[in-house]
Amino acid sequence: MPKFLTIHREPEKTLEKMEEAYKQLAKETTAVWVRTYYRKEDGRRICEWEAPSEESIMVVFKRTGITWDEMIEVEEVLPGRWR
Repeated sequence: MPKFLTIHREPEKTLEKMEEAYKQLAKETTAVWVRTYYRKEDGRRICEWEAPSEESIMVVFKRTGITWDEMIEVEEVLPGRWR
């Protein structure tokens, strides 16, 4: 399944404010939310997703009212490959 990173810049949304959205995202099957990296200083979130397409993540975001600044398809590269 393709992997995507979504970048959200919303300094007004703390992790506590996102809790309800995270509960919904954890149950989604259209696209699978893997994890979020959160930077408290500026409220930036980088989320990892597994999904068939960008459009499937957009459907989830529109359904849950989540905005995003950028969405990119990525490939995972792990250091074990060179050890």
